[in-house]
Order: sequence, then C-alpha cells, then structure tokens
Amino acid sequence: MKLYEFTKSYQLFEEAQKYVPNGIYGPRTPAFLTFGSYPAFISRGEGCRIWDVDGNEYIDYMCSFGTNLLGLKHPKVDAAAKAQWEKADCFTLPSDQWLPLAKKIVGTVNGVDWCVFGKNGSDVTSYAITLARIFTGKRDILLAQGSYHGSHFWCQPHGQGVPEEWKTHVHYFEYNNVNDLKRVLSEHSGTVAGIMLTPHRHDAMKDQELPSKEFVDAVNELSQKDGFMIIVDDIRCGFRLDLAGSSKHYGFNADIQCFGKAMANGYAISVAAAREELKESAKNIFFTGTHFFSGVPFAAALACIDEIQASGAIEYIRKTGTMLMDGLRQSASACGVSVSVTGPPAMPYMTFSNDPLFEMNRFFCGQAARRGIFFHPHHNWFVCAALKESDILQTIDVASVCFKLTKEKFGG
Repeated sequence: MKLYEFTKSYQLFEEAQKYVPNGIYGPRTPAFLTFGSYPAFISRGEGCRIWDVDGNEYIDYMCSFGTNLLGLKHPKVDAAAKAQWEKADCFTLPSDQWLPLAKKIVGTVNGVDWCVFGKNGSDVTSYAITLARIFTGKRDILLAQGSYHGSHFWCQPHGQGVPEEWKTHVHYFEYNNVNDLKRVLSEHSGTVAGIMLTPHRHDAMKDQELPSKEFVDAVNELSQKDGFMIIVDDIRCGFRLDLAGSSKHYGFNADIQCFGKAMANGYAISVAAAREELKESAKNIFFTGTHFFSGVPFAAALACIDEIQASGAIEYIRKTGTMLMDGLRQSASACGVSVSVTGPPAMPYMTFSNDPLFEMNRFFCGQAARRGIFFHPHHNWFVCAALKESDILQTIDVASVCFKLTKEKFGG
C-alpha cells in the first residue's frame, strides 16, 4: 500500500500561517495530531469518506467531531436545507421553520417542555448555567474534572487572556466519584446552582468511562436534597445513543439538556431544552446572535431528526460500532499489543497500555491516516450511519498493519 503524502496540504498550511494565527487554530491543526501524518485541509466528502486537497481518500471516524451522524451529503437532509436556501437563509425575524423545530425537540427529547436555539455548543451550555443561576438564586456551578463544555471563558480548559474571576464560581469534582461530589457540595453548601455533566466521561486523552448506577442515583438524589439543577451537556452524545436524549439513556433526571452537533447532520445549530418550571426564569435571559435565527439549519435539523428515527440509525451505528470495537480488540490481541477500547459503540476510543505520553497512540493513528483511516489520537471517535460492513473490514485490515508497526517500534 502506497503511503499518503501531503505536499499541497502542507504548502497551504505554511501559507495560511501568514494570514491566520497558527495557520489553523484549535484541535483541528495538524500540529495537534501527528504532524506529517495527517492532512491540513479537506476538499470534499460523501457518506463516511473524505478527500484531502492532495486527493487522498479516508474513511472518516471523526465525522467533524461528531456532527455528521448520517454521513456527509445526506440526500434528505441536504434537500431540506436546499429547499430553505432557495427561499433565503438569514432573515431579520425567525423563519417559518422555527416553531416546527421547537415542537419537534419538545416532542422528541425526554423530560423537556420548551427550548431555545443557538449556533454551537458553547452558546447553549453558557445559557444553561445562566438559567440555573436565575432559577435557583445561587451562583456556583460544578463540573467534572477534565470535562469539556465549550470555549467560552467560564469553562475554557486552557488558553491565555482569561481573568481568574471568570471561573471564581466554577468548582470541580472527580467524575463517577460520589464521595468527591459530596465533598465539593459540602465545601459550597447552599450556593450551588447546578451541576453540568456530560452523559458519560469522554475527556481528551483518556479512556471513556460510563456512569455507574451509584453515581447517577447520587446525582439525582443530591439534586433533590440540595436544590441544584442537573444540566446534561449532550452536545457530543446527543441523538447518537438515544433519540430521546442521553439523560434518558443513562438515567439522569435532567432539568436542562443541551444538544448540537448531530442534530442537523453538520449544519450549525444547537439547542437548550428544559422543564416547564424554568420557563419563567428564562424570560429574563438576554440570549441572541445574528445567525441564531438562520432558516437553513432549522430545516436541516427537522429532516435529520426525522431520518434518524425513520432509518433506525441509532441501532445501526450501535451495531457497526460494536463490530469496529471487537475488530480492534481482536486485531491488537493477534498482534500481541495491549489496548483498551472504551465508550459506547456509537463513539468508541482506543488507547495503548503503558503509553502515558500517547506516543504509541499518535504513531498508530498517524500510520492509519497515511493508509486512509482517519482516527484521532487524543479525542474519542465517531461512527456514522453511512459506514458499511466493508468499510469496517477495511479499517480492521489497516489497523492490523498499524498494530504490527507500533509493536515493532515500541514493543508490546
């Protein structure tokens, strides 16, 4: 197999650094991956495949960090978006898709009575903590250590220029650790407005961890006892595990739920949805943005949610994801390599044992990318409904080669 080269990609990346800080910022830069083993720019995509500017083809297991649940260029979603586009997209007032989508969200997601729309995950997670503070009259927010809830100042994991006071009322506990959660609640007794949780633990550069029943029960009980809101950040998992929301899937009695990414199959939209009791408090929040009201993403979201339900996409990606996870475990074992494959099948992740600096993970994923399989070494992966069994088999064949190369370089 001829290894991919990225001549045009890196020429463009070098030129981009003259005009954009770092050329590409955030986790999408090739510098954050395995430099020299990944492209910098993608030119097109269809289904589960993407092509870079050098013409290299990949089976994509990142799905634009989870947005493309149905696969790229899905005909029904894109047709709905095009129909709205032909009528125009961004109006002074909401389009006529506004109310139908609000009704669709309330009718689909478990335990919600109303919703508001944003553009990305950070918009609605920030909205959610604001709502919790108004409703409870308290100020403190609890987050799991290492969790990611967006790039806004109050939750930004790193970066300069953020005053400490932006995070004064944010406190951290260890996910799935009931005693540590109780400790933090005790230290801030009477001042906690809400706890924001991802449905399961999917921190960067860590094995994924599903919530224990003990932890779920404790969060639900402590919320009732101490009067704080349960906010589930379902941006990454939403509509992948359960159409009714991951809170229902895992058993959290969520007061506020946040969705984005997969709800419109790549079109930019997000939503915060909540219980009836919080609606009056929501009327006091200033929340707006020029593109919050664009009609095209609303039309795409309506079509996407309908298609997820009609096609049985959630069960399908659970099946293909299980096939991928089992295949990786078996292939690694056959090559004498020790790995951990974790997470729900719809969004798996793999790490190597005894690899604290992620050197093996970066090498393996980089070698896979140069052979047409796009894994991310630091972030959980995603399975889309456009993947076929033949794509999984091709992936496992490439993984076997990469496991052997990894063992040759690092040992077992």
